[in-house]
Amino acid sequence: MRHTHSGGGLFPHAENHDVFTGLLRQVIDDYYRWHAQCAEAAAPALIDSVPETAAQCTAGPAGNLDAVANLVRELSGRLAHQATPIPSPLYLAHMTPDIPVAASLAHLCAMLYNPNNVTPETAPVTTELEHEVSEDLCRLIGYQPDTGWAHLSSGGSAANFEAMWIARNLRSVPSAAAAHPAAADLVSDRSPLVLANMPVPQVLDLVEALSARGLLPEVARLAAEQRRKAHTSGTLLLARSAHYTWDKCADLLGLGPADVQEVELTPLHRVDVHALGRRVRALLADGQPILAVVAMCGSSGEGAVDDLDAILRLRADCERRFGASFYVHVDAAFGGYSRSLWLRPDGTMAPFEDRPLDGSGTRMKPEVHAAFRALPRADSVTVDPHKSGHSPYPAGALVFRDRRAVSLVARESMYFGHGNGSRIPFGPHTLEGGRPGAAAAAVWAAHRQIGLHSQGYGRLLGGCIATAQRLHERFSAPRQTQPAAGCDMASEVISCFPPDLNILNLSVRRGAGEYGRVPDGALGRLALDSILAEAAGKPLTSLYVSGNTLSGRPLPGGVEQVLRLCTMKELGPATLDVVERQLRAAVSRSVATAVAPL
Repeated sequence: MRHTHSGGGLFPHAENHDVFTGLLRQVIDDYYRWHAQCAEAAAPALIDSVPETAAQCTAGPAGNLDAVANLVRELSGRLAHQATPIPSPLYLAHMTPDIPVAASLAHLCAMLYNPNNVTPETAPVTTELEHEVSEDLCRLIGYQPDTGWAHLSSGGSAANFEAMWIARNLRSVPSAAAAHPAAADLVSDRSPLVLANMPVPQVLDLVEALSARGLLPEVARLAAEQRRKAHTSGTLLLARSAHYTWDKCADLLGLGPADVQEVELTPLHRVDVHALGRRVRALLADGQPILAVVAMCGSSGEGAVDDLDAILRLRADCERRFGASFYVHVDAAFGGYSRSLWLRPDGTMAPFEDRPLDGSGTRMKPEVHAAFRALPRADSVTVDPHKSGHSPYPAGALVFRDRRAVSLVARESMYFGHGNGSRIPFGPHTLEGGRPGAAAAAVWAAHRQIGLHSQGYGRLLGGCIATAQRLHERFSAPRQTQPAAGCDMASEVISCFPPDLNILNLSVRRGAGEYGRVPDGALGRLALDSILAEAAGKPLTSLYVSGNTLSGRPLPGGVEQVLRLCTMKELGPATLDVVERQLRAAVSRSVATAVAPL
């Protein structure tokens, strides 16, 4: 099955307009019928007994249907004329996808009923859908649904914070158990180094043993006291390219600057595993606890995929040499769904071929395939359906290899139930309280319409990656762009490195000629300003891109502001011609500005 961006069945298109509106009418009719039944069937004698305040609202401006119509028309008109033109083939700025019709209708349908997935008591249908999505996401990552677990969140930031919250609590359990007189025998054979950095499966076995003895609440409280006295939860290691919200995460967990180590990058902007290894071994040699190592699977600025297989081999080496280990979390908020490029319909992952099973023509790198193959060995993974999963906001997700981990953050509610006990309830075991059931319905529908395999999401995302690769080819070799009027200086637009996924970074440089008053490293910012100014005047026919700042670049100071293209749709040759033409024109204008006299 071939999915194209304008295909009649997947995304909004003239071919499915009538079907969409017909289904929407059915959704509204069902909702009004349900609402009437709820309001009238339970107390037919009270139908005419409208509370005084409700009667006043109904009679006043708040109940005036003309006023309601005016509000909705104003909102719809503003959105239709001022919303960012995300469906445009020239919109290459951010990770905001077009939404399949099934996901849009499911979101609208569930939203009317206002379900809160904190408990099945308030959302019996959509909590069931979220459990199905949980199993979907476990299979996507490669975890076993019967031992793993997943849940939706407001976004990747909340998911990452929750993962580190759990990693911190897990890390402190063994030392607390050693200090508890009724639990010390469970870890009496472990050295202080191993107690501080026990392998995650062993910690989870310890948690289970403590729970069996009824000691887990006491040991968890003791662990919290020890963390407060130690003024540290361990060292967090992650790539310098990590999303900016990781700084917020560290701050919320009480980690100081000395507790966070940003690891150097390779020229492809992946984490330098050799540098990571030196840092990890130094910490273990010094007996220091490691909170977690975070790998990127599609960094936000570059789309880079870290060598996860090498990171996990580093962990295995530390376990052999030191008997010590560390928690591995993967931030795959952007890249997680791309694992579907190699997934067969039965969920198994195909071996590496530079052209995956999706049929898009994209050529993938063996190290990227190896990273996706290694995902099932990570302890937890963040993946965002509202990015490459083509679902409406808000829909992030956190996926665990071993569901026992969430017991370290579980809290009992005193005022609502948790279902029938056969499944882990979402509310008590997640960071966030109120949880939109409409998001679960939308993700569930998107998964079923598209399919989590190579001919579904794989085909859709393969086309996006192929588009980034084709743009890379157009900008991979230095080619001077013709100067703008009144400027005798040519310029160059060069791809910084071959993309791992569907994000491309472009460097803007001067050609031969006068140096000018703006350093080369800042030309990308000027080019971005030129592109955005053009888009502000012609929003429906102009190119949209974003910016990024790269370190370690071959320029004075090593820092460069570059253009960032996020290809969330597959583009044909004619559209790519327009993208290239508008990019080069914007660069020429910006260089003319850079060399203009003060």
